[in-house]
Amino acid sequence: MFFKKIKREHELVKAFHKLFLTPNGKLKPEAEIVIEFLRDEAGARGELGAGGVPYFYDAQNRFDPNAAAFLLGKRRMFDLLVKYLALSETEVFALFTKLQRDGDDVKRDLDV
Repeated sequence: MFFKKIKREHELVKAFHKLFLTPNGKLKPEAEIVIEFLRDEAGARGELGAGGVPYFYDAQNRFDPNAAAFLLGKRRMFDLLVKYLALSETEVFALFTKLQRDGDDVKRDLDV
């Protein structure tokens, strides 16, 4: 049983590397877009909601277990992706969001 689990983990690591990394171990440009989207969707940027509280609190500052479960489920999927790609925290946070890049492009176009 133990060896089956290790074999499965090894297969997953190889599959994630093949999908997301170049032969020299760098993230593919398409992979960067996917990872930054998932990072933002999973709330993996350490952002807080209105009033400086995490998103799983409601407007009256009461804990919302359903919102917490939903967000933690999304975060778990993102964390698994980062785990299998063996990305560092620095690599993940160094990615700019597509929205920021698009916004910068629009701003530059307007400045001309």
